[in-house]
Amino acid sequence: MSHPRREHRRSRRLLRQMDRAAARATAPGRREVPRAVVGLGVVVALAVGGGAALRSTGWELADLAHPRAYVEVDGRAVAVPRPDASDGRLLPVVEAATTGSYVFLHTLDDGSPVGYDPCRPVRYVVRPDGMPSVGQALVDDAVAIVSAASGIMIVAAGTTDEAPAMDRAIIQPDRYGDGWAPVLIAWSDEGELPELAGAVAGVGGSAAVPGADRTGTWLAAGRLALDTADLNAMLVRADGYQQARAIVVHELAHVLGLDHVADPDELMHPITSTRTDLGPGDLQGLALLGQVACEE
Repeated sequence: MSHPRREHRRSRRLLRQMDRAAARATAPGRREVPRAVVGLGVVVALAVGGGAALRSTGWELADLAHPRAYVEVDGRAVAVPRPDASDGRLLPVVEAATTGSYVFLHTLDDGSPVGYDPCRPVRYVVRPDGMPSVGQALVDDAVAIVSAASGIMIVAAGTTDEAPAMDRAIIQPDRYGDGWAPVLIAWSDEGELPELAGAVAGVGGSAAVPGADRTGTWLAAGRLALDTADLNAMLVRADGYQQARAIVVHELAHVLGLDHVADPDELMHPITSTRTDLGPGDLQGLALLGQVACEE
C-alpha cells in the first residue's frame, strides 16, 4: 500500500513539473516580443510590402492599436491566438451551493482562480491507443460530470495520434491549426510517460496563458494521461467502473484548474479512496472556476 504523504509529495512534484514545462512557453515577461522591436517590424513590413507583408508575419491591423502577447513554440515567438467571437457564456453559471476543501492550481495576484474561458468551448481530443473497451464511456461520463459541476462547455473534437508529454507544445499548427491545442486525453503507461510509474493512475493539468492583448490569464492546451494497466486492474472489481471514472474525473478537474487537497473526503485528495463522486469542496471549487471572466 502506498504511503499517503509520499504519494502526495510525488503528485505535487509532477504538477510542478507540468507547470514549469508550460511556463517555459507562456511566461509573458520573458517571451513577449519587445514592443519597440514589434513596432519597427510592422513599420518595415508596411513600407516594403503593404498588407500582404503584414499578413505574412501573423499581424493584423488591430495589432497596431492593441499589441499582441506572444508565446514561444519550438523556439519561435508565436502570437497568442485571438478568441473566437462570442455572445457570452455558453452554459449557465453554476452557483457554489456546497462548502468544503478546494485549492486552485493557478491564481491571480488577488487570489482569484485562473480557469478556462466560459464563453468558448473547451475542445478535447482522445488518443485511443490502448483504451479499455469502456474507455470512451469513462471519458464521456467524466466530461459530463465536470462540465455540469463547472458550467464550462467541454466538447469532443475527434481523435489524435499525439503522444502525451509533460512539455507538450501549447500551439501545434500542423496538427490542430493556429489556435490553442485542444485538451489531450491519452491512454498510456510508464514506458511512454515515466510520470505514470508506480501507483500514479493518471496525471492532468493545463497551461496558464496570457490573453491575446496581454490582459488577463486563462487556461489552455490541457493534457490528461491515464495509466491503462492501472485502470484495467480497477475495472475488474465489482465497483471498478465507478472507481475508474473517479480517476478520470479527478484528472479532468486538474485540467480545469483544481489542485489536490488534504481532506480525504474530497475526490481531489491525491490518494484513491472509496469516494467516487465529487465532494462538497470539489463542487465548490469547480463552480468558482466556471465563474472566471470571459476574454474580450
